[in-house]
Formats: sequence, structure tokens, C-alpha cells
Amino acid sequence: MALRAEIVAEDGAGWLRLCGELSDEQVSRLVALWVGEAVPPRESVERVLGGDRSVFGGVRLTDSGARVDPGCCLLLEDWRSWVGVENGGWPDVGHDGPWLERDAEALTIWPRGAEDWRSDPVREGPPVRILYSQLPELRRSLQTDLRGLLDSLRRWADTNCPDSAGALVAHADHIFAITGPV
Repeated sequence: MALRAEIVAEDGAGWLRLCGELSDEQVSRLVALWVGEAVPPRESVERVLGGDRSVFGGVRLTDSGARVDPGCCLLLEDWRSWVGVENGGWPDVGHDGPWLERDAEALTIWPRGAEDWRSDPVREGPPVRILYSQLPELRRSLQTDLRGLLDSLRRWADTNCPDSAGALVAHADHIFAITGPV
């Protein structure tokens, strides 16, 4: 298995992968997460457009049987913290979860090990190692999935509240920081 990065949202029952292949039911779940409760589509869109709320989630990494889920307290727009990692920056992976280590060639991310109550990390689970040369393609892949999410959101909105579809997609692009340069 090759290195794979996905944007996921935590929906209480697990992780919802965000991409262009979302069903209307999955988009409805995402919108309910964004609003904070399940309400009818038109009311959901009005609430989303009336605020600046985000959604808990982040980047999930997999490679050769290893998987690193986002730690807690991340928002979807935090995927942008991966910009500049190859130049010495650190991606935001949340806290009470993944542990990061850097060497001259790569970033190694352990699924567990960075709990606030521990003085030293324990490096639990098989890690994902990302060469710095892989990071530009990783970010492009994440952005492609998020652009697909905008398409899924538009299809859902065109069905449920067509008069607000464009505004909803533009708002999602702004809040989740999707289309800017990576």
C-alpha cells in the first residue's frame, strides 16, 4: 500500500471521508456536524451561512498497514498546517494522539504517544513515514478531495436549497480554506 492522505470529519460514529463521492446522506451528516445538530436542510444552510462554525476533523494517513487518525481538537481547515512542513514547519495533528518526529529526510508520525499527561511519548502503533519530497503531492491530493467535497455539497444543495447552493459552496470554501494555493 502506498502512502495515502485523506481529509476526515469525526461524526460521533467514526470518521467520514470527505471527497467528491459523498452521498446525499453523507453530506447531510456533514452539514449536521457543521450546524451542531440535525435540522431540515434549508434551516441547516441558513445556520451555516449565518455563522463561522467549522467541523472537527483533519488529515488521516495510511501506509503499509499503518494508520494515523487526527488527534482531538482539530478543525477541517487545519489541513493547511501541512503547507511548509518540508521547510521545517510542523503539521497540526491535534493533541492527545499522534506523535511526530523529524529527521533530515522525513517526518515520522506515530498513531499514539502525545497524551498531555505523559512526560515522554510512548510511540504506540506502527508509524507513517512521509518523505519531505512526498509532501507537495500529499497536499495536492488533500485539496483535490476537498474540491470534490465542494462538488458533493453543491449537488446536495442544488437538491435541497437551490437558491443558496452557490453561497453555501463559497462559504465552505472560505471556512475550510480549500482553494487557495498549496
